[in-house]
Amino acid sequence: MTQGAVDPALDRRFMAAALRLGRRNLGRTYPNPAVGALVVRFEDGAPRVVGRGWTGVGGRPHAEAFALAMAGSAAKGATVYVTLEPCVHVGRGEPCTHALIAAGVGRVVTTMADPDPRTAGEGHELLRNAGIEVTTGVLEREGRIAHAGHLSRLANQRPLVTLKLGISADGMIGTRAGDRMMITGKAAFDRVQTLRAEYDAVMIGVGTALVDDPRLTVRQPGLEDRSPIRVVLDTNARLPLNSKLVQSAGEKPLWLIVSSEAPAERKNALANAGVEVIEVGTGSGGLAIADALTALSERGITRVLAEGGAKIAASLVSNDLTQEVILIRAPVVVGPDGIRALAGLALSAVERSPRYQLVDESMVGEDNFRRYLRA
Repeated sequence: MTQGAVDPALDRRFMAAALRLGRRNLGRTYPNPAVGALVVRFEDGAPRVVGRGWTGVGGRPHAEAFALAMAGSAAKGATVYVTLEPCVHVGRGEPCTHALIAAGVGRVVTTMADPDPRTAGEGHELLRNAGIEVTTGVLEREGRIAHAGHLSRLANQRPLVTLKLGISADGMIGTRAGDRMMITGKAAFDRVQTLRAEYDAVMIGVGTALVDDPRLTVRQPGLEDRSPIRVVLDTNARLPLNSKLVQSAGEKPLWLIVSSEAPAERKNALANAGVEVIEVGTGSGGLAIADALTALSERGITRVLAEGGAKIAASLVSNDLTQEVILIRAPVVVGPDGIRALAGLALSAVERSPRYQLVDESMVGEDNFRRYLRA
């Protein structure tokens, strides 16, 4: 028996809290989704949280196991709020459905069923068969957004892709002269550093790597250990061995996606320097970007932050491969010698397209921050 009467408003409140918990290790749980869980008891008619959990680094422990361990015997008869259907498959630990049943919980509330074929509704069914009340669909939209990378990997064999572009007032991301140019300000730079920490991988094209010579790590104090895998799309394996990316390959993983026709000596030299070289097919004008994303998905990546350049940005948008777009517009003008943010495409392909919905707008320092979601 569950404690207390079911209150839809209370369910939404605790599910919202579970979703916030799930973000704690976002970007560090792949190939598993970043799930949050709460164990709630009702004492004297009032709810009390007795266990909290979120998916561990590398995907284990699962959020439910974490929360149940904290709750201990207090989990018996309690309500468990979990942001995704509990798993049923045997992996590196006990299936979460078995753990919930063994703990004697009275009720389980989820946002949605897990489309993973190893679970796919069976978790909910096993819980019901064990006499546990199950409520699903609570904050389902928010749950689908939270687990969008997991859902995309299962449905499309591609990770969720967020395209981030720092652009000038006239829609440019740099100059044709090939000089490095900081368009957005310090506050926006810090915002992007924090953003990187929530992704499994950060991806750029080799053109950006050659001009900027970036590290693509998280340098925000306290978040240095949350740097994602660095990915460079480099058709002909041109990335210099003395670049900051290659020089730091032993500290943070660096994956180079190249054409199978790239020079063997270049691929071997990069591999010997600690770079993981991944070969995919080519399309018109370069790498087949959809194949590159599939290759990342096959390696467990669920969330990718694409930071440029213009050719990659245009390819992602024109091929409908990005679920989110972040535009950070600075109050500077580059002029006619600038590189358009989306190469041959106008920014209206995002800003005025029915495919994207503006969901967030704010000022970050002097720069305008806009976030669009795939409609």
